[in-house]
Amino acid sequence: MLSVIITSFKEPKTIGKCIESIATAKYSGISKPFEILQVSPDKETLRAGKTTAKKLGLSGSEYKQIEDPCKGKPFALKMALEKAKGDIIILTDGDTYFDKNAVKELLKPFKNKKIGGVSGRPVASDSKDSQMGYYGNLLADSAHHHRSTVMKPVQSGNYYISDKEFFPMSGYIMAIRNMKFNIPKDVLSDDAYISYVLRNRGYEIGYAPKARCFVKYPKSLKDYFKQKVRSIGGFIQLEQYGIFKRDKQSRSFSIELKYFLYVLKYPNNIKQMFWSILFFPIRLWTWIRIFWERRVVKKDFKKTWVRVESTK
Repeated sequence: MLSVIITSFKEPKTIGKCIESIATAKYSGISKPFEILQVSPDKETLRAGKTTAKKLGLSGSEYKQIEDPCKGKPFALKMALEKAKGDIIILTDGDTYFDKNAVKELLKPFKNKKIGGVSGRPVASDSKDSQMGYYGNLLADSAHHHRSTVMKPVQSGNYYISDKEFFPMSGYIMAIRNMKFNIPKDVLSDDAYISYVLRNRGYEIGYAPKARCFVKYPKSLKDYFKQKVRSIGGFIQLEQYGIFKRDKQSRSFSIELKYFLYVLKYPNNIKQMFWSILFFPIRLWTWIRIFWERRVVKKDFKKTWVRVESTK
């Protein structure tokens, strides 16, 4: 059996498309039996999800709702994981949607018993014609490049597998074997936390680039800093949990410097080259803010996890 957990908060306009892109078998490649668990604290998003489930003719066992107490995504995720019945669990967010055959491709690597989790490929749904849309595409494509470079290709399965090195799974589209995860209630990067736990337990991480998930990235620098200071800063927070055992830290300013040339080679025209050059001081300021919030003032969870409106 397969379980799908969709965490969503104040996303009534997007949750329907997310559910439909997963539950429609001819499109996603999902097979029965499955259950979709929508975890939301607000009635608008719960109502929108129920409307879509009814339209698709999902049964009570195929679509379930969990109303969380609005204590943050880690708390909501932990609630859903405790209720999930599937041998494999797919995790995603309510403001994304899957590409064709994404579920089918995401599950293929699990034929290898060594694999404990698989990341799909987030793809920016934004146009490169705007500066922020260009940055969204740059970040999504650079993550794909990183995963497909540090991990080993498995030719027979059209996926990649970790060995001595890996890059954490993406919370936008990932699947894991059903096992107990004691997710801290204040963790900022739950996808990275789960990835490291699996590695520490002796499992490998897979990457299925054909399992694509479309994502809207921030449309303003203000929202960009809100999102990235939290998500990337979460890797520094992971040190507090003593999770770097089998693997070292995979996100740092020094590691990002290795992608200097990638950023300069990415643009296709003069305008995009200008945006790439501007990206360096933006990224530097991102790391300065991360250092300040995580190392100096040690900002708490509630103040760090701020909703990013322009991605909805």
